[in-house]
Amino acid sequence: MSNRWDTAYEDVLKEALPRLAEKGEVGADTSLKAVGLDSLAMVELLIRVESEYGIGIPDEDLVPGVFDTPGTLWTLIERCRDEQTAA
Repeated sequence: MSNRWDTAYEDVLKEALPRLAEKGEVGADTSLKAVGLDSLAMVELLIRVESEYGIGIPDEDLVPGVFDTPGTLWTLIERCRDEQTAA
């Protein structure tokens, strides 16, 4: 299965989570906690994502599960981009 995100997203993930870069391939179901996501890395990743995609992720969307995998976070990024582009 190929991932549906762009290479910039993988770069952002690998910059925020160096252990993910060591792993090589980034799968949609890779556990971000297993590759080092903690509360500090979560904040760093959020800032990098918002900057890279020119979006703001509302606090109410930062619910448990969003940062579980690259796939769950990408789903939120796409939704925020779509909503903010339409506004």
